[in-house]
Amino acid sequence: MNNLSVKLAKAPVFNKLSDADREDLARIAEPGIYQKGESICWQDEIWDKVLYIESGRIDWIMLSPDGKRQIIFRLHAGDVVWGHSIFDEQPMPASLKVISRCKVYQWPGSAVVPIVSRNTEAVWAVSSVLVRSMRHVREVVYGFAFHPVSGRLARLLLSHYQPVDAQSFARDLTLDEMAAIVGSTRELVCKVLYRFADAGMLEITRTKFIFTDIKKLEALASGQQKAHEGASSKK
Repeated sequence: MNNLSVKLAKAPVFNKLSDADREDLARIAEPGIYQKGESICWQDEIWDKVLYIESGRIDWIMLSPDGKRQIIFRLHAGDVVWGHSIFDEQPMPASLKVISRCKVYQWPGSAVVPIVSRNTEAVWAVSSVLVRSMRHVREVVYGFAFHPVSGRLARLLLSHYQPVDAQSFARDLTLDEMAAIVGSTRELVCKVLYRFADAGMLEITRTKFIFTDIKKLEALASGQQKAHEGASSKK
């Protein structure tokens, strides 16, 4: 059995297909290597492809009309991307940017749709994937509307590192990446991080975060603790 076919058997939607269908997809897959900083597709581009990530990391990034960048999804090995243009022939709502060197496989939608369409469970799985994506975007929008920057940053730290008290983690997110995820600036993110440190929630070194009070972070993330950020944090 083709090695890619074995990997597709563990991927969403593709795991609902028959072995023969996965073998067909593996045979016609277009392999590609992308380097850090490259874009696989651009916002407002017609991109009617399906992408399987074998290795590396890709960010799903949306640009606002005034040029602000927002990371909507972080994609890793084993994830599958379904181009919106497959379903409505309209431009993509966001860009796919490579964050670390990645190996991918791509298919034109015209090759994947007939194979998926003959399997009811696979069609249902595609619908589930798209609904989960919509719910995630809702949470992002909800966070902007109802949580100040400190709450959004607390949620990011908790979801990304999933820490317990006194646990330390390498700082694998840059200030720019954090700012793009929480919809702020690197300067404000830096200030809020040190406010967390002053409040005893975490210790910060040049290379590590040490989480010292998870309950305080959780309260802040859920909006139960008032944020003292000043007017500038509400931009």
